[in-house]
Amino acid sequence: MVYIKSSPTQTLLLPTDLREIIPKDHICYLIEDVVNQLDYSGFDEQVEGPGNPSYHPRINLKIIINGICERVTSTRRLEKLTYENIVFRYLAENLNPDFHTIALFRKENETLIKQSFLQTVEIAKKLDMVNFNKLYLDGIKIKANASKSKSFTKEEIDFLSDFVDDHLKEMDKVDEEEDKKYGDSNGEPKIPDHLTSRRKLREKIKEILKDTDKAKKQIDKAKAKIKEEKVDKVNLTDIDSKMMKMKKGIYYEQAYNCQLLVEDQSEIIVGNNLSDSPVDVTETKPMMEKFKQEQKVSLKGVEVFQDNGYSSPIAAEYYEEQEAIAYIPDILSTQELHGKATEINRFDADNFELDFAKNHAICPAGKIMEFHRKKINNRNRTNRWANIYRCGDCPSCEYNKQCITAGSDKKFKFIEINPFMRRIRLRFKTKEGVQKYNQRFHKGEIAQAHIEHNLGFREFKCRGIKSCENEVNLFSTAYNLKKIYNKLKKVGGNIRDSIRSDFFRLRCIFIFWNYNTACTGNVAFYLNIKMRTDGNPTERRFFG
Repeated sequence: MVYIKSSPTQTLLLPTDLREIIPKDHICYLIEDVVNQLDYSGFDEQVEGPGNPSYHPRINLKIIINGICERVTSTRRLEKLTYENIVFRYLAENLNPDFHTIALFRKENETLIKQSFLQTVEIAKKLDMVNFNKLYLDGIKIKANASKSKSFTKEEIDFLSDFVDDHLKEMDKVDEEEDKKYGDSNGEPKIPDHLTSRRKLREKIKEILKDTDKAKKQIDKAKAKIKEEKVDKVNLTDIDSKMMKMKKGIYYEQAYNCQLLVEDQSEIIVGNNLSDSPVDVTETKPMMEKFKQEQKVSLKGVEVFQDNGYSSPIAAEYYEEQEAIAYIPDILSTQELHGKATEINRFDADNFELDFAKNHAICPAGKIMEFHRKKINNRNRTNRWANIYRCGDCPSCEYNKQCITAGSDKKFKFIEINPFMRRIRLRFKTKEGVQKYNQRFHKGEIAQAHIEHNLGFREFKCRGIKSCENEVNLFSTAYNLKKIYNKLKKVGGNIRDSIRSDFFRLRCIFIFWNYNTACTGNVAFYLNIKMRTDGNPTERRFFG
C-alpha cells in the first residue's frame, strides 16, 4: 500500500490574512457584512466609563450567528472555537471572548439583536425575495430552561416562603444567643467544639442559601404573578414560562409559544413573537400587529394562512377590520379538507345560509331567519361572539319536528352564526381556496422544521421571556441569512468561481433604522453578488 507522504513536524508558514484560507463563498462573509452594517451608536454610549475595555458587540454577534448556522449554541463551545476554528477566529477578529461574555451578550442586547433580524428581512426585500402578498403563520412550542418539577401552586409557594423565612430567623436567633453567651469569634471564651460544629453546619446551610434574597424575590414575583394573572402554577426557575402541551399532545413541558410568520415566495421569516400562551387561538392579533409595526406595512389585500388552532371569532373579526384575506379553517372545514367529515344534521347551523348584505339567515327549508341579538362569551380570553338568528315561521313549517330539538319547549328555531368566521369558511368551499391552503404545510411549516431540526433549536438557553426573545431573533436571523446565502449562490452559480457578466452585480441603497427609535440616518452600501476571483482578499465580501 502506498500512502501520501506527510510531515507532521514540518514548520508551517500560514498566511497573514485568514481570508486567504477561508473559501471565497463561505457564509461567514455574508454574516460579517450584515452585522457590520448595524447601528452601534447606542451601545457605544452605554459602555463608556471606567473599567476594562469591552469587546465590540459585532464580535459577539458574529460568533453567535455563525455558531447557530453551524448548530453550535453552547457558549463554552463557541469560546473554544475562537481558538481552534479558522472561520470563528476570523469573525472574532483574532480575539477570544470568554463564554460568560458571549452568554451575557446573548441575554441582554435586545435592541441590537432585533435590529439584526429586521435587517435580514430588509435585505431580502431589496433582493426581491419577499413581497408580503402571502403570509403563513404557525406556532412552535419550545422548551424553557426550567424543569417542570420546579412548578408550584400558590399553596406550595406560600409554604416555601414561610419555610425560608422561619428557617433563617431561627438560624439568626441561635447565632445571637451563642454570641451573647460565648462572645464573638475574636473574644473569650471560645465556643465549645460541639457548638462550633453546629455553627459550621449552619454556615454551610447559609452558604447553600447564599442567594436567599434572590430566591425570596423570585418567590415574591411568583406570588404576584399568581395573584395578577390568576394562573394555577408558577415555575420558580423561569417565572415567565408555562406548562404546555408539546407536539402532538404526547407530553407536557415547561415552555414558550413561539409564533413564526413566513413569506410565501422566499420562505423568509418576516416576523416572530414569543408568548406564554399555551394555545394559538389568542396569538393572531399580537403577532400581526407586531409585524405591521416593524415592517411599516398594511394587511389590506394580504392572504394569511393559519391552521385551525387559530380559528376564533376575534381572529376573523381582526382580519375583516384589516381587509386581509384569511384562510383559517374551523374544525368542520378541517375535517372536510382531510375527507374525514362526518354526516351532520341537515338543520344544523352550519347548513344555514347567511345573507351578509341583509344580515339574515336562510334555513334549508328556505325560511328567512331575522337577526335576534348578539351573544358574547369571553371564556378562555377568546372573546367568542356570534349573531343569533330567529325564525318566525316554525309552527307552520313541515320540518318543525326535524329542525327543533326533540323534547325542547322552544317553539322557534334559534341559531348562532359568526359572520366573519362564516365568510372564511366559504373560502374553503372553492377549489381555489383549498389549493391555496394546501400550500401552507410546505411553506408555513418548513421554517419551524428547519429551525427545530437543522439548527437544533429545541430548548432555550436563557431564562425570562425578554432573554428568550433574543434567542428567537438570533435563530430567525441565522435562518434568514442561510436562505439569502442559498439564493445568492443559486442566482450566481458557483459564487467563488463565477465569471459571469454584470447581471450578477446588483447594487442597492439600504436604509435601516434603530428598532426603538425613528430612522437614524441613511446608510448606503452596495450588495455585490458576484464574488471577485482576482486574488484580492479585500473584495471577497457580499457587502463592501
